[in-house]
Amino acid sequence: MLRTIVALPLTATAVIAVGLSLTAASPGTIGDPETIDATPTYNGAVGQLLLDNCAACHRPNQIGPMSLLSYQDAKRWARTIKSKVTAREMPPWFADPRFGDFSNDISLSDGEIATIVAWVEGGTPEGDEAAPEQPRFSEAGWSHPSGRDPDFVYEFPIEWQVDADGESPNFNLFTPLPFDEEVRIEATEIRPGNFAATHHITTRLINAPPGMKVGTGPAWPGGPVVDYVLIPDPDYENSESAEVSADERAAGASSGFGAYIPGVGANVTPEGQTRSIRGDLFQYIAWNLHYQATGQPETARPLIGVWFAQEEQATTRSRSLGLQEYTSEGEQLIAPAPLSPEERRAAREGRQAGQNLNPLLSPIPPDHGNWTVTGIGAVQNDSYIRSLFVHAHLRGKDFTFVLTHPDGREEILLRVPNYSFDWQYTYDLAAPVFAAAGSTVKVISRYDNSRANRLNPAPHKEVYWSEQSWDDMFLTSVGYTLVDEDPAGGQN
Repeated sequence: MLRTIVALPLTATAVIAVGLSLTAASPGTIGDPETIDATPTYNGAVGQLLLDNCAACHRPNQIGPMSLLSYQDAKRWARTIKSKVTAREMPPWFADPRFGDFSNDISLSDGEIATIVAWVEGGTPEGDEAAPEQPRFSEAGWSHPSGRDPDFVYEFPIEWQVDADGESPNFNLFTPLPFDEEVRIEATEIRPGNFAATHHITTRLINAPPGMKVGTGPAWPGGPVVDYVLIPDPDYENSESAEVSADERAAGASSGFGAYIPGVGANVTPEGQTRSIRGDLFQYIAWNLHYQATGQPETARPLIGVWFAQEEQATTRSRSLGLQEYTSEGEQLIAPAPLSPEERRAAREGRQAGQNLNPLLSPIPPDHGNWTVTGIGAVQNDSYIRSLFVHAHLRGKDFTFVLTHPDGREEILLRVPNYSFDWQYTYDLAAPVFAAAGSTVKVISRYDNSRANRLNPAPHKEVYWSEQSWDDMFLTSVGYTLVDEDPAGGQN
């Protein structure tokens, strides 16, 4: 059923302006075993919590350093589990709990943490109840909830060599998209090929920027020379080319193959919906890859699994609304009239904007801790908002999504107060939110290019808007379905 919209005491502007942090629990609440009447057992309560919220990573051949699929596994690591959950380091989740409910929320409530603490401090009893049923997993390691293997598997064309020690930067490679038309899908998943050596992989769909082509070159400045790198095209002629709209850019970013990040398995559409791989719009898969040394030489060759939509499923198309950059530090970015191709090229050259990023975006100045960019998108038809997505790089700080209804009412859909480049979730709403035609969705984002950002590789430099990980990006979108196309009437 549709979620009831509640008038909020805080406006979106107030939330951002005062930089409200999550309210800390008072002493004696989080993880306090005194709140539990009797010692919980693994079979009675704790096992299901661990399987529901931890097993996606903590199972054989996955990123978690230990398996947590059985009572013996959990008992062996009980003290570590208690430490991580009480510190709220695990499971990782970044949405402010005051705004929105999300179906893929893996965070633990105060009561759930207290249950785990009471179990550990009570001696980790197994219990006489039936053991919880373990999730189904593909024998090949895929994570589709049905246990099925993919219908189509795309293998990365390079076996990447990871050195035994030292640091590797994030870098981008570009491989041909295996589809040349729009393909309707049910689910996708990226498997890294080497869990220990892979920090993360993100993908999106692109075309080669004007004047560039995919060829052989350094993977990063001073890095190894490999294929599938963007390089200057000496045969490029400065002719007009079709621009990709914000919605199409969002389709490439958020409706492609997704990401491999710890804790994220198959990206499955809700029942009755499908999404699209836009082979009719894009030519390449852009892979952002980050590997880490393990103390011995490693190799990694990622895989993409695709589950095609079945005819009986293809009832409702999941769509994507890109939120176009509107203001940057108060400077209006949307011109009174569309820029001509010549004006766009001139602006892009002056500001070093990457492919299809707004060329009017100013670089983030050195040592600036709160650079603000606001994006906005208009809802053209009565719709159900179902998910929210944000992609930024290492300076991304916080993001707030606000739905403004035609009568002026504001509803905060999502706030991410501590964005993490390593955990780029799509936030799936537990219940769809109705947005009437004439509504707008706005995202207020802040970037931290200061020394206080411990991940900042160069706080003394300007940050340009481009594809490289040492640059930054503003890619935000809203997943939605049209009311007229949704036979379930927003009930799922």
